[in-house]
Amino acid sequence: MGIEPPLSTIAAGNDAAAALKLAASRGSPALATAIQAGQFPKTSVYEFGTNDALHAAPAPAKPTRMSLMAEKPPKPQPREVPPSVVAAAAAIGRAVATLPGAGTPAHGQAAVPAAAPAAAGRGATSDRTSDAGNGSSVWLTSPGVSAESRVAVRLPQNEFTYIDRPWLHFVTRWAAIDAEIFRCIGEAAFSLIDLGSCCGFFSLQAAVAYPQASVFGVEGSVGIGNGTTGLDGTQEQIIATKAVQTHLRWINRLKLPNCFLAPDVWDFKKVSGLAAAGNLCDVLLLLSVVHHIDNVSTDQYAEQGWSRVEGSLQLMAALLKLAPRIFVELPDQPWLQHVYDQFGTARVFLQAATKLTGKQWNFVGPLVMSEWYGRRELWLLEEEPPLAAPILSAPGCLREAVFPCLLPAAGGRTIAAEPAKLEAAPARPAEPLQLSKADVGAGLLKAPTALLAAHLQLRDAMISAETLLRETPNRSGAAG
Repeated sequence: MGIEPPLSTIAAGNDAAAALKLAASRGSPALATAIQAGQFPKTSVYEFGTNDALHAAPAPAKPTRMSLMAEKPPKPQPREVPPSVVAAAAAIGRAVATLPGAGTPAHGQAAVPAAAPAAAGRGATSDRTSDAGNGSSVWLTSPGVSAESRVAVRLPQNEFTYIDRPWLHFVTRWAAIDAEIFRCIGEAAFSLIDLGSCCGFFSLQAAVAYPQASVFGVEGSVGIGNGTTGLDGTQEQIIATKAVQTHLRWINRLKLPNCFLAPDVWDFKKVSGLAAAGNLCDVLLLLSVVHHIDNVSTDQYAEQGWSRVEGSLQLMAALLKLAPRIFVELPDQPWLQHVYDQFGTARVFLQAATKLTGKQWNFVGPLVMSEWYGRRELWLLEEEPPLAAPILSAPGCLREAVFPCLLPAAGGRTIAAEPAKLEAAPARPAEPLQLSKADVGAGLLKAPTALLAAHLQLRDAMISAETLLRETPNRSGAAG
């Protein structure tokens, strides 16, 4: 058996290879040819030194029949990627990003409006200098393309990263998510919920890449990336947080009619209430957020007489009931320590949760392996086959039943303002009973599934009636 190279060497080699492939795909034909041949301009890419050659056993001479009978073949030796090669790859990647023709549009690219000067076409990302030394992130299921080539819209790092999570982690995770969505759904319409959307990086990428999709970010500000305002604060205070304001600002700047944001805290009761109605959306993103929902649900577990492990398992099972395709990234220890003590690994925990759903699930991955406060694996869980059409994908669905407050607009009608203060709803004719959207939403979440279905049918009937009334000539006006 050969000697395995150290993981640090593999990571450096992967990073170098990714940068070189990116350069070859975007640069001029001459540069691509030079990269393929391994011939780089001495003055612009690297400097020759003592460590330029890969350290490895020399190629053996062509064996003879006698030598094969007398000797065993030599064991392969570990290969080290010298720093100059890594530096060369990074230099080429940075250099070709500015060449003419870089960033050729691909699947899901959209022209970015002039209002967003920091954005660019798909196939480029912002500078990666802040990633150095902050933790690797490897797209394990890459089909042979760079993660950067899957980016739908370029966004500024300083507005979307938090607590020093490397920018590369956002790019690689989105690339893997995008590739799997395109494989499963393609260009068909679908609904996506980004639970714990923070500044909205993944929601914005999805909305630009898939204009036929309805994308809903949910941010409650109960974790680390956007503070803990949601633990005791009001909805207006959640809206005023930096992450929510960043998300809303870019929805407006990119003029995205299919991207929405719900400032809401989801705990076990909220999730289990939604899960009782069946599949909520087609795709659910759970990216380093489950432990935050778990932390705000401990009292609710105790009310049910559950241990912390039982409660976390029930929460995960309820989350799995919200969609037939779920991308989940769990943190490493010491977060969810009770889960790791009981199950050992994230996958074993997820497998235990799938058994509680009563559905068949297929595990795809891990798609991405990231090093950030421990190891974090990104998995896709697919229901086999999906048993019910998602509520949010149904025509005329009552979104308010799921999201009592939805920003910034729905159907061309403003529901809430982008600033911290909510606008008052337009005045309506007096009705026998006045209920706020929050009251209606809370009531529906506590109602049986049959009542929710009846409410949706009533909603459809009312929309049809309003449409018919608008198309009917105003007879009284004509008579006057």
